Amino acid sequence: MSISGAPESTSVTTPDDFPAQYDPAATEAAIYARWQEAGAFTADASRSSRIGGDRDPYGILMPPPNVTAILHVGHGLNSTVQDVLIRWARMKGLEALWLPGMDHAGIATQNVVEKQLATEGLTRNDLGREKFIERTAAFVAETGGVILQQLKAIGASADWSRTAYTFSPDLSVSVREAFVRLYERGLIYRGHRVIHWCPRCLTSLSDEEAEGQETTGALYHISYPLADDPSQSITVATTRPETMLGDVAVAVNAADERYQAMIGKDVLLPILDLRIPIIADDYADPEFGTGVVKITPAHDANDFEVGRRHDLPMPVVIDAYGIMNEDADAAGRVPQALRGVDRFLARERVVEMLEAAGRLVKKEAHHHSVRHCYRCDTVVEPRLSDQWFVRMAPLAEPALEAVRAGRVRLLPEKWVGVYEHWMTNIRDWNISRQIWWGHRVPVWYCKECDPPQNVIASREDLTACPYCGCDVVQDEDVLDTWFSSSLWPMSTLGWPNEHSTDLRAFYPSDVLVTAPEILFFWVARMIMMGYAFMGDAPFHSVYLHGTARDTQGRKMSKSLGNGIDPMDVVHLYGADALRYTLIAGMGMGADVLLDPNDLDKSFATGRNFATKLWNIGRFLLMNVGSDAVRPFDDIADSELNRADRWILDRLDAAIRECDRAIGPVHPDGATWRDEERASGLRLNEFAETARRFVWNELADWYVEANKARLLTVGDDQQVARAVLVHVFDQALRLLHPIVPFVSEALWQRLPGHVDGTFIATSSWPVVREASSTDARAAQFDVIKEIVEAMRRIRAEYAIAPGKSIEAFVVATPALRQMLEEESALLGRMARTTLTPIDSAPEGGGANVVVFLGNTELIVPLAGLIDVAKECEKLKTELANLEKQLTSLEARLENEGFIARAPAAVVEGERAKRDEWKTRRELLRTRFEGLCGKA
Repeated sequence: MSISGAPESTSVTTPDDFPAQYDPAATEAAIYARWQEAGAFTADASRSSRIGGDRDPYGILMPPPNVTAILHVGHGLNSTVQDVLIRWARMKGLEALWLPGMDHAGIATQNVVEKQLATEGLTRNDLGREKFIERTAAFVAETGGVILQQLKAIGASADWSRTAYTFSPDLSVSVREAFVRLYERGLIYRGHRVIHWCPRCLTSLSDEEAEGQETTGALYHISYPLADDPSQSITVATTRPETMLGDVAVAVNAADERYQAMIGKDVLLPILDLRIPIIADDYADPEFGTGVVKITPAHDANDFEVGRRHDLPMPVVIDAYGIMNEDADAAGRVPQALRGVDRFLARERVVEMLEAAGRLVKKEAHHHSVRHCYRCDTVVEPRLSDQWFVRMAPLAEPALEAVRAGRVRLLPEKWVGVYEHWMTNIRDWNISRQIWWGHRVPVWYCKECDPPQNVIASREDLTACPYCGCDVVQDEDVLDTWFSSSLWPMSTLGWPNEHSTDLRAFYPSDVLVTAPEILFFWVARMIMMGYAFMGDAPFHSVYLHGTARDTQGRKMSKSLGNGIDPMDVVHLYGADALRYTLIAGMGMGADVLLDPNDLDKSFATGRNFATKLWNIGRFLLMNVGSDAVRPFDDIADSELNRADRWILDRLDAAIRECDRAIGPVHPDGATWRDEERASGLRLNEFAETARRFVWNELADWYVEANKARLLTVGDDQQVARAVLVHVFDQALRLLHPIVPFVSEALWQRLPGHVDGTFIATSSWPVVREASSTDARAAQFDVIKEIVEAMRRIRAEYAIAPGKSIEAFVVATPALRQMLEEESALLGRMARTTLTPIDSAPEGGGANVVVFLGNTELIVPLAGLIDVAKECEKLKTELANLEKQLTSLEARLENEGFIARAPAAVVEGERAKRDEWKTRRELLRTRFEGLCGKA
């Protein structure tokens, strides 16, 4: 018995309203407007199960971009991840809230406005504080929020009705409440200590805002002569010789025998010839450098602590502008030649003075980390000043325990160790900034009252002292922007009003999506504030995604000129192309590599997929036709053929894999079990599963297998149409979180679509209950394997597509029956004459044998190809490969090569060897099947 078939032609009628090409520009804005008009993204707090509703809540808080920010690819990546999660949760039937907003961005916004003033020949001081704040507020009102409109263009489905702003009246109430509560608990205090100071922004910075940058500078070795015996000296090394004018001591370790006899003596400070003491302190490390350190308490944080321990004076010799000047405690310490000189020029002059005095022992190159302002990149200056601080250790304790106990998980898990290290070594947070734009410190001073009543922290503005009635003056400083941002998960939901419906319905939220660079700036502080004020962490998962980098591995930035404007991508290829490219390219915590010089190449993956999906949908729906389609739920199990059962089985598998990849819904108050901590949020796997299903399994196999059924009028045609529409509907739902626009455009065209409904608010696919279809679905896998094998053989041996191939299958009675029933399908898809046989024939012959599970596919090639010529070709190719492999293995056995060659080269050669060995085995198998044993 033979089973054969020929390819069949199809005719398709294209309706006028189904364009041949997908046009994002004509589609996306209109769809987004319809979503907004329908309130598709608006969360209903009353439906949250936490306050008696019928849905479990799911919340994501948008990391608030700066109010003056313009969308860059980092924002695009971050927002796309959040949007994928919130769309998925919304479709899962959760009451999903993605709360958007903006940050007033104190230093950043003030810098922008000050630059504008500079073009007018003005400074903020020319305007005065109130006028400057008015000017900045007007600038924000006019230009702020552009980024939120841009986020809409890339499909962000945030609840825009709840858009928050860190400087709004409501959130300002939250900021004051938090400050006053912490002050009343003794966790905020005014401190006199060395902080990081930006001479450009003229403000203090926190440890995290003063970012270390590796640089190669110089290390200067300077000799300090003993005051009473100049023939002896002690040598110190410093990278900042200009600060020596503020030296008040040199320190050695009491256990360092080299200097024990000198402890208590004085040295002369070079240039100034001031007597300063040699002190003993454990800060001096005998193993580092000369074992001697200069102590400059006003210009180094560690020296400040030494100065406090030894009650040393603290003269300031560098002013707020980074200029060499004296304060009252430093009278006479800055020579006339250095007064008014910039700190870096002063460094050169101090070195020249030391050389002239014979006190510069040596100068050597030195690689070290130098802190820069995170906003303007100016080298920061350690500076002694009065600042407001938050006492962090008590706040850090529950936040650290939350991660260790599994109440909060950090993904990727490599960040857990970094988080723990930072939290266990946390320093008090400097929260005051010497700028004007921001939340002013809510503290007033009374000159008439004695401490502590002379300092009043108040929730309301004060005009008089509450104790004596006298005039009061408010503190001039503003709060660090990150202070208000740390309250974001609560303040945006109505805190401190604990009766707020939103707060009760949506706190805590679920997933925070952000970049690892602000793990400490923001994430850790939000967790701390959550426990401090709500008694609970603000979220259960923190997803720290990778960074967008160029093809050289550099982070995309404006300064490097290697950035990509997401709006350019949207205009050229559509938002879905941007979104799919970013999601498909980002593994857990992995960076996304893009070429700013070749957008076509960078976003080809997403562009091609959106186009392919449109084409699949168009072809599929054209074949289904415009007539009413029988409801899938009305199809009896007995009406389904093998291909139907197979595609439904594959759909179930895709749903399971997508759910597993994107992650479990975490119950309120639960602790992540060890086996769950790393689960979910693998969005690239989610994207690939959904893509593979619709592209490979649905389009390449199911649609191909059902072309004849779709064109043959009858009951079976109706079954095929029903299954096809159902499966494509479900596939579009799986894809919707990633490519929302094209999926919505196609979903709206499905037969039976009800006007006014959206895929954006439809239900997420669910796996069918177990049925008896699995066995017959597996039979379609056998058909698929036979077709794939036949196509592979054609390709390997260059057999013309139109040439018929005879093949044999070793078949059991059940398999024989299945092959007979599917003869037309096999003939059309494999272009072969297939004969079932009871056992493989004796003798090899010019046959290709393919093992398919428990059976064999045997394809005689005699008459199809020149067997002798093909055997000679394979023999030559094998011989050449053997020769190359022998040479490569000899090189890898050469110890000299292994020792001298770079590790990457060695690994590359080893990979090549493995690849060639695999190729050799493949060639041998082909040779033996076609030509017999060599």
